[in-house]
Amino acid sequence: MQTKRKHPLKKKHAAVLLVMLPFAAFGLLLSVKTLYARYAAPHLPPCLLRTLTGWKCPGCGMTHSIYALTRFDLAEALRENAGIPFLLLPAALWYAECWLKLTGHPHVLIPRKAGLLYGCLGAFFLYCILRNVI
Repeated sequence: MQTKRKHPLKKKHAAVLLVMLPFAAFGLLLSVKTLYARYAAPHLPPCLLRTLTGWKCPGCGMTHSIYALTRFDLAEALRENAGIPFLLLPAALWYAECWLKLTGHPHVLIPRKAGLLYGCLGAFFLYCILRNVI
């Protein structure tokens, strides 16, 4: 019985794609930032919850957080809304998992348990409440 061998060209393509991914993601982020600021932002209504109550909703500050990240200002991004910067950690871990799998040393770096996901969502909503109280 013959075993299947992986084609080396596919591995090279995967490596090239993994190397290009962060650059493509950052370029997309910059272009979305520019297009959003120029065309969408002037036409968006204000946050209804913030207008009625004065409290920030979970989405308030996400755009400013992304803008701060494009300037590599992590402190400002966290001040605006901690949701976006904290999404970078799982993204970086997923990227590392892809590299480890490609090099033949697959490891699970992101726990796949539902309890962890619910805990993270709960912590995010707790943050959203506390940032309005404090």
